[in-house]
Amino acid sequence: MNTSRSLLGLPNELLAMIIGSDDLTVKDLQSLRLTCKHTKHFASNALGRRLFVDLDIQYTREAFHWYTTLLLSDLGGYVRSVSLIVSGTRFERSHPRRKCVRKKSENKPAYSQLQHLTTQWSNGPVRSWKKVLCGACHLKTLRVVDHDSFRAVFRHTFDKNDELLKSIKSDSLDTLVLAHLHISGGILKRLLDIHKETLSTLDIKDCILVDGKWLDMLNWIRLNLSHLQILCLDVHHEAFKKKISLYQNHTYSPLKVGSTYMDTSPYTLSRYDFRFRLRLEGQREIDNGLSMFLKAREGDQAR
Repeated sequence: MNTSRSLLGLPNELLAMIIGSDDLTVKDLQSLRLTCKHTKHFASNALGRRLFVDLDIQYTREAFHWYTTLLLSDLGGYVRSVSLIVSGTRFERSHPRRKCVRKKSENKPAYSQLQHLTTQWSNGPVRSWKKVLCGACHLKTLRVVDHDSFRAVFRHTFDKNDELLKSIKSDSLDTLVLAHLHISGGILKRLLDIHKETLSTLDIKDCILVDGKWLDMLNWIRLNLSHLQILCLDVHHEAFKKKISLYQNHTYSPLKVGSTYMDTSPYTLSRYDFRFRLRLEGQREIDNGLSMFLKAREGDQAR
């Protein structure tokens, strides 16, 4: 029986890598092949779930090579979740990796079967990410994290973040987690509006809106996301700007993060930066909690 496109047809080193066990000997792997040679399937369903429910894919040529080969094989049907993890030199050497993925993706790997995707985004190959997100039409969970947010300010990566978010084509997105990203408020609203009928969990942490304010975004969420069941928000918000006398500046010092003084005037525009954390569960609690929070912030601005 031909097993060249099954798990049993893979080389020993790749088989050991996929199973994730360093103590498997060549004899162990041969025994596994003998156990499964008549069915071309895994020794048990539990083994299949353990191997392929959640794959960790590194940004290396070898990892992309065996990953795309896996998707194109009979084993591609087992894949349900993929975590793309950045390692080594990232942006400077991303072009050959993109080329490798593009070449291996010409046979259209089954991205449509992906249901859960975690992307540790750090200014990597955007084209490859877009290919995955455009093809994952039944994606239920998406987590996008940028751990290099400080340098991202100088790279203008919010353009690429927006490009990535615009590529989501899923018709069943249920959970969206965004962390440490620079994103456009308009793009975020568009994404949430497209998936407002299916989205039940929204978690945003330390994301910066390059245009717009978080209070406006919260009000939009309250009015439009009627099916939302869990809302987690942990961001900084510029609460208000107010003209104050330099001699009164000390009265606001517990709230002030920074201010710019103008030599030509005894008054200045001072910025007050608040960090707010919200965790609301249930549609009624979300609606009431956001209403109370927004009213309290309006009162602060009025004062």
